[in-house]
Amino acid sequence: MTRIAWLAALAAFSLSSSAFAALTLERSTTVTDSFGGKLAISTNGSIEIPGADTATQVALLNFHPHDKQTLSANGSLARTHERSSETVTNTYNGSVTLSGTDKEGKPVSDTLALQNVQVVRDGSGPVFSGTVVFNGTSIDAAQLPEAAKQRLRSVLRLFEFD
Repeated sequence: MTRIAWLAALAAFSLSSSAFAALTLERSTTVTDSFGGKLAISTNGSIEIPGADTATQVALLNFHPHDKQTLSANGSLARTHERSSETVTNTYNGSVTLSGTDKEGKPVSDTLALQNVQVVRDGSGPVFSGTVVFNGTSIDAAQLPEAAKQRLRSVLRLFEFD
């Protein structure tokens, strides 16, 4: 008899829509590289079935992305993430400066700024919009050449630390 009561309670719980009300998310991560650089990332928002609405902040302070002393990143980025049952929209703002030398020893001082850069996925692949500013030159995100999209994706991978 207890088994039937347990199954009935489980069925009632799984059918109840209020059982999966919005959950509040708060999380933070700090990554320190071997040269004393730091990446701090924090996320807060809500998650519910079938969607989510979160905001993430990334701060880079003399962070060495490949743990090599020759190249460091400084700056801050923000991402808002909205997900529904059909669409995922990520909007990015902020800037990052890479300083140091590349693998051939050439000086590097590049700044990448994102101004309302949106990446929308709705089943047909990602669609980019907004503005990317690279070393003072503005580029429509939808018109980025494939190589530039790959670099942008590399920068956006910083959000994977969260």
